[in-house]
Amino acid sequence: MVRRRWPGSALAGPCAGIIALWPVSTGARAEDGAPPQWHVDVKAAYVVLGTHAARATGGIMPSVTGMHRWPLRDAVDIGLGADAGLFGLGGDARWLGFLGGPALSTRVTPFRVPVSLELTARLDLGRIPVCNAWGLCLRYMGFFPAVEAGAAYLSTQHVAVVATCGVRFIRTLAWSGMSVEPAAAGRIFW
Repeated sequence: MVRRRWPGSALAGPCAGIIALWPVSTGARAEDGAPPQWHVDVKAAYVVLGTHAARATGGIMPSVTGMHRWPLRDAVDIGLGADAGLFGLGGDARWLGFLGGPALSTRVTPFRVPVSLELTARLDLGRIPVCNAWGLCLRYMGFFPAVEAGAAYLSTQHVAVVATCGVRFIRTLAWSGMSVEPAAAGRIFW
């Protein structure tokens, strides 16, 4: 019987490049006991609004996601949780905002190696800054849903390295469109 490996999220469509997963030793992985039920991700994403990085925030978006997982099949599970993060941290103060809300994900471990693929939908509410074509930046309160695809490498039974790329849908008075959010995260299971 093949045991399920529990990694996280990474890589998706509009993100350029190949995600290299850290070659961390897998020797400490335990083969006994039930799979972990909970996980917490600590993630850093860079947010780019519009095409060709024309509206880059100049900062990063740190976030924390907590999730409970339920197995559906031997190599498939679903998760329900919540996330919270700051938008544009480290950039100009005009970019600082926040997002948070529920998250739903599905994860597949299609290989015998400790790598999983994940798709997550986020229903974030919050306040984000958006600049118009003339450089006027305003903060908008609203609903900003996102979809994120990723892959994770399970380095031990309780730790994974995750790479993701998300697309967020933004509609405001100043600008409407999508943001692209490539990210890296660390994940802890229990």
